[in-house]
Amino acid sequence: MSKILTLAGNEVRLKILFLLDMENELCPCDIADILEMSVPAVSQHIRKIKDAGIISSRREGQTLFYSLNDGGEKILSYIFQGIKQSKIAV
Repeated sequence: MSKILTLAGNEVRLKILFLLDMENELCPCDIADILEMSVPAVSQHIRKIKDAGIISSRREGQTLFYSLNDGGEKILSYIFQGIKQSKIAV
């Protein structure tokens, strides 16, 4: 749990995790487009998240798609619910 919270403490990584929660599965190029970042920058963040075991990947041709693992998804769902509710309240 501390690994997840440490990684989610970085704004970009939290956004990546939030996007994966919302979309279920994304490739780095889609994440880069949404966050208006370069693919290499997004890939660096994805590598750190994957090394912590929070996300997994699947390959389709030359493209990797990332999704949240079940354990990380449950912990992060509480954080994301809070984010969604704070946006509604504003």
